[in-house]
Amino acid sequence: MNYLGEAARNDASVTVANDSDQDEFSFRDIIRALWRRRRILLISVALAVIGTAAYLIVTPVRYMATTTLILDAKRPSLGASEVFIEPQVDDTAVESHVETIRSESVAILVVKKLRLFEDPEFVGVVNALENSIDGKTETPPTDEGVLREAVSAFSRGLSVNRLRRSYVVEISFTSADRNKAARIANATADAYIEDQLQAKFDVTKRASHWLQQRIVELRDQATSAYKAIQDFKSRNNLIVGRDGKLSSDLELEQLTGSLAQARADTTRAQSRLSEIEAILAVRGDESGVPENGTVSDALSNPVITKLRQDYLDRKKQEAEWGSRYGPNHQAVINLRTEMAGLKRAIREEMQRIAETYKSDLKVAQAKEESTARRITEVFQNDSATRQSQVKLQELETAASTFRSIYENFLNRYTQAVQQQSFPSTEARVITYASPGRKTSPKILMSLGVALAAGLGLGTIGVFVREQLDRVVYSRDQIARELGADLICTIRRIGEQNEPKTLSSFVSRLKSISQLKSKMDELRRGGAEDTEETHLRPPVMLYDAEDLLSIDAEAVRGIKVAIDIRNISQSTRVVAIVSATKGEGKSSVALSLSAMVAQAGRRALLIDADLRRPSLSAELGSKNDASLLEILYGESAIADVIRTDEHYGYDFLCGPTKIRPVHTADILNSEPMSKLLVAAKRDYDYVIVDLPPILPVVDTRACSHLFDAFIVVAEWGKTNVDDLAQSFELAPLVRDRLIGVVLNKVDVDTMRRIEGYGYVRSAYYG
Repeated sequence: MNYLGEAARNDASVTVANDSDQDEFSFRDIIRALWRRRRILLISVALAVIGTAAYLIVTPVRYMATTTLILDAKRPSLGASEVFIEPQVDDTAVESHVETIRSESVAILVVKKLRLFEDPEFVGVVNALENSIDGKTETPPTDEGVLREAVSAFSRGLSVNRLRRSYVVEISFTSADRNKAARIANATADAYIEDQLQAKFDVTKRASHWLQQRIVELRDQATSAYKAIQDFKSRNNLIVGRDGKLSSDLELEQLTGSLAQARADTTRAQSRLSEIEAILAVRGDESGVPENGTVSDALSNPVITKLRQDYLDRKKQEAEWGSRYGPNHQAVINLRTEMAGLKRAIREEMQRIAETYKSDLKVAQAKEESTARRITEVFQNDSATRQSQVKLQELETAASTFRSIYENFLNRYTQAVQQQSFPSTEARVITYASPGRKTSPKILMSLGVALAAGLGLGTIGVFVREQLDRVVYSRDQIARELGADLICTIRRIGEQNEPKTLSSFVSRLKSISQLKSKMDELRRGGAEDTEETHLRPPVMLYDAEDLLSIDAEAVRGIKVAIDIRNISQSTRVVAIVSATKGEGKSSVALSLSAMVAQAGRRALLIDADLRRPSLSAELGSKNDASLLEILYGESAIADVIRTDEHYGYDFLCGPTKIRPVHTADILNSEPMSKLLVAAKRDYDYVIVDLPPILPVVDTRACSHLFDAFIVVAEWGKTNVDDLAQSFELAPLVRDRLIGVVLNKVDVDTMRRIEGYGYVRSAYYG
């Protein structure tokens, strides 16, 4: 039991908690909420499990068999540069095949092949159920209706799935008979292959018929085009060679080549002539050949070669003799004369070669001119032939096109005939179905889902109920929602959580007998006391004969909380309040006063609840003076205060003879302030029982007169929103709050809510 909050807190931190602390909702809080509302959780799980069990009982056993089919999709051949390219899966084509397997045409083939329209599992059940619901007389269905019903039942049991992104397709069928499921799954795969073969056969047949008609038309067009070409040649006297060229074109090609050769010869002859003339025009070296170039014909001429060699030999001999005999020797002079003759001979030979080049140039020029004249003549004479050639080319192009189309269609027709004779399909079965395995009902999975669903719905119900239920149940609620500390918890009257000793039993009987006697006195009060009979008398929670009881320890915790606050700031006048009526604030005030007096401290208990003075009705007398007379100045404090003989506290009762109207003004008056100041001088503890905050404004009006407040809340009844509203309406109560006392607690229930941390050692002694 948490009797105290933090030992050292200031006023500002008593009731104001951190927002993050208030918003935290830990795992422990979740467990507590689930445990507190465990009945909702158990009921939800029980309903889910019972419903699932009923479903498992009435649901027939179903078996599933699976046939595996592969689609051999055609892929284009890869070239040498595409060897390492990964082939892509055509998802659209595969999905098209899957939808084809699910189609009605395949379903009809299977139904007819296996005669499923005669199987009771596929026909008769739906119509019988509809007739029983509508109350109609059963009418015999037509053959078409029976077939449609069987196809519909077949489609419901069929499942076609593609294995990941592959070309493999699984065909599964679910039935009440495992062998029937396998038979239907295999028949579905065969029916699909048969449907594909038939579809290809029909398409090929229609294509062959159309190609045959088209081939005849194209053949006639190609023949007509070829005949038009021959007729056009005959009319225009066109001679065409093997390569398709006209004779004039061939002649032009030959003349063009001859002209090009003649021009080349002319250019070459002109070049050689110019070169040798340039050599003859300049002064040559000693050999008679200029230094800047030679002519190939001159160098290769044997005469010039022999003359040049003789010249070089004599020149060498001249150099030797000149150095030996001197340059003027007769022999040297003779050599020079011979060398001059050799130069003249070389030059004369080169002039003869130049004349030859002139003759060659004239011949080449004459040939070029004659070839050019012939080309001009042929071209002028061939203009009409060229126009005819353009038309001929058009006819030949058209004939070639018709011929190509005809041959293409002929090849396609041949292929279509071959496919019609040998049809093939892209699908094949790789695994035939074996007797089916049991698929439903799945007992363990169903129960697991039911348990999970029950837990989920129950958890949702628990948290919805937790959010809607704003009643105070735990100390964490007070801390989280209000930012306040829980001082103590007080049991509900009649709880038997403490040891059943003889003294406690006698004390409990005494309290009950006292309560009954007071109730009897109130009932005998007559008609004039009808208002007081509605006042619930306070209960003494502190028993002087059993000082170690749980209730006494709880009240003692309130005193300790006041003493701890008194260390940091003066806390002599403490008001006991509640949010609404009937929460036990008067009982707490009475018990706290008795416990303080028993501890040897002077205590004054003031009944300031002028609207419903339950303490005064229980402890005072109707003829005694009350708080009202003191505030009006009609009586002195010492004359009004009464001392309890059993516990020793002083009591200042409220008005019981009259009902004051302006109670808020009375409590918020200067005499009331002076009264409390005087009481603080004479007493160690001044405990004031104030009216509840929400119903009346009395507490809000006089809250500034008190040093501290203790709020009493009834466990399982007081609403957290009411407490929060009370703090908003009376901010001084929140600012000067010591803590909250949780009254009338159901110990067993709160132990379940709080967990093992609650009241593990509540009784010690």
